[in-house]
Amino acid sequence: MLGARIRRAQVLQYQGKLEEAVTEFSGCVDEARTHEWTALEAFAVQNRGKTHFDQKDYKAALADFTSAVFLREKLGTSKADLESSLIAVAVAESFLDEHRGDRGKAGE
Repeated sequence: MLGARIRRAQVLQYQGKLEEAVTEFSGCVDEARTHEWTALEAFAVQNRGKTHFDQKDYKAALADFTSAVFLREKLGTSKADLESSLIAVAVAESFLDEHRGDRGKAGE
């Protein structure tokens, strides 16, 4: 059932209903954490991070991507399978740094 809820949240994201998607992903993360379904928690957190990224909330996206990395490491996921999460962390850090730089330039 939780997998279906995660897929529903992905559909909401693809439809551009980002706030609804974040809310649904957050509920999925909470449920997975409650039941110690670490793989589903990692998947939901990664997807919530993607939604935050779509909202240009790079700080929240980075937090979720980093959490997904730790959860996947906890599961013993191979380096190859961790790659997408690690790339997401690097991209979010880059956008966050760029965003901070833009704010600094605006104050000049």
